[in-house]
Amino acid sequence: MAKLLFGSQPSLAETSWSQLVETWQAMDETQWHSLWTYDHFVPAGPGADITRDCFEGWTALAGAALVTHRIRIGCLVTGNTYRNPVLVAKMAATIDHMSNGRLDVGLGASWHVPEHEAYGWDFSSMKETGSSGRSDSPHSPLI
Repeated sequence: MAKLLFGSQPSLAETSWSQLVETWQAMDETQWHSLWTYDHFVPAGPGADITRDCFEGWTALAGAALVTHRIRIGCLVTGNTYRNPVLVAKMAATIDHMSNGRLDVGLGASWHVPEHEAYGWDFSSMKETGSSGRSDSPHSPLI
């Protein structure tokens, strides 16, 4: 019979670093299988105030790697409209070493238009650029 595993994605928005560390360590010391960050630079979701504080997901993930020892870690999901794929591969390899091989990688096409607008990044729909979200096959260095 398959074993059911549970993970959680504590919010990186409107929290403190000490609260994140406390949550991650409690998860690591109990029966959680995985903890996840997200790849947003501002709070995301319907009605979210993009002017509020939000930790950056990959940097926070590096911190999670250092304050936990057992739990699997990952970023759900890495947006390919604003991430260079070779840089993502290097970040992932570094964090995988920092965590002693506990990293899982999630890749996606990005969706949060207000975030793109806030930072001045182009936002192209999947219809415009193909199913990967970008026309230059951004995930190929990671696969």
